[in-house]
Amino acid sequence: MKKFLFGLAMPFVVFPLALLAYFGLGMSETRSDVKPPAWETLLIESAVRAAVRRSAKELSAQAPANQEAIIAGGKLYLAGCAGCHGEPGKPGGDLAQYPPPPQLPHTGCPYSEPEIAWIIKHGIRLTGMSAYGPFYKENELWALAAFVHKINALSPAEIQAIQPKKP
Repeated sequence: MKKFLFGLAMPFVVFPLALLAYFGLGMSETRSDVKPPAWETLLIESAVRAAVRRSAKELSAQAPANQEAIIAGGKLYLAGCAGCHGEPGKPGGDLAQYPPPPQLPHTGCPYSEPEIAWIIKHGIRLTGMSAYGPFYKENELWALAAFVHKINALSPAEIQAIQPKKP
């Protein structure tokens, strides 16, 4: 029985110790010009997704966004977000940086509107996504969130409406 309990407990001791040794001895790759292993990407993306879901769960989406709010959010997006995340109706941007920012017009966004609003407001640590809460009013955050939520399903008319007016 002792051997059985010892064998049952070993993975819960050995695995954490091996993980600590792996990171503590500097065996993990830290260069930003090298693609991380799939397990690391999966682990980090899962952790970020769960943290955003937990943090944003007390937020509830405002009233469904109307066309005016989506257009206003689109104009804010073009002015402040498109440089990293890509412009609707145009090819994807430079993905040489790490971590590459999601090219939202091409991939869409897997988050709900409240989660997007939370991300815009608070950012994501250790990525290029800064906290923009101090720079936007609450209604602007929600307009941006509505736009980003719909970004890969915009109509040509909506893409045209967010473009800056030519003099």
